[in-house]
Order: sequence, then structure tokens, then C-alpha cells
Amino acid sequence: MTHRTFVKRTKVRFGEIDHAGVMYYPAFFDRMHRAFEDFWEEAIGKTYAQVLDGDGVGFPVVDIHSAFKAPFRLGDIMRIEIDALRLGNRSITFRYRLFNGEATEPSTVAEIVSGVIAMGSFTPMSLPDSYREQLLPYVVDAASA
Repeated sequence: MTHRTFVKRTKVRFGEIDHAGVMYYPAFFDRMHRAFEDFWEEAIGKTYAQVLDGDGVGFPVVDIHSAFKAPFRLGDIMRIEIDALRLGNRSITFRYRLFNGEATEPSTVAEIVSGVIAMGSFTPMSLPDSYREQLLPYVVDAASA
């Protein structure tokens, strides 16, 4: 199976910059979540609203680990890459790599664990088989992670 990585490009905006002239950390998590929402259309062919409201499946964040290695500044083009490190029964570990333009080394990296819940009851549920099948191409081979 060929590995797939979701890629989203976006420009760093004035409202995301702090007094030091660099993108401040909450803005990174906002950008990651916006890319996460867009990821679903590519991965399973549904908008995130359709996933939440139509299928009744939610993915709340339950754990985050991140490292900020180099700053982003106003006007920089941020390339966000998302793939999965693990598809569990009731959780998914996503890997986010944020690059400045076409750089080969990421400026920011994060591993974000999202639980799988039934939206109606907000209780844990198993990752639906149809989702698992469509997400498998995004799982990083353990040897290359």
C-alpha cells in the first residue's frame, strides 16, 4: 500500500503574530485543527461536519506533544503535513509536521491523540471499519516514523 500524507498550505497572518514578531503557540494548534478538519475530505470523502453530524463520530483531542524548532513570521507560507502514527480501536495518533515553505526540515512537529467518540452520547466508541479502511494509507510505516 502506498503511503499518503495530507498537505495543506496557508499563509501566516497578522493576527497570529505576537509582540516578538513570530507566530504565537496557540495559533499553531488552531492551524493544526483547521488542517485536521480539511483532512477528512481527502481521507474519507466527507466534510468534518458530515463526520460529526452525519455519521455521529467525533475525535476530541486527548493528548498533545509538540516541539517548536524554528519560528514562523508574518507572511511565511506554512506547509502542514498530516499522517497517522497509530490507528487504535478507540483512538488515532496523528502526526503533524509544519514546514516553512518548501523547507525539508519541519519548524514545528506535534503528535496529537484523538479519541473516537459517539457524538450523541459523548462516550468512547470503536473506530468505524469504513474509517479505518480509508485511513490506512495515511499510517506511517513504523520503520520510517
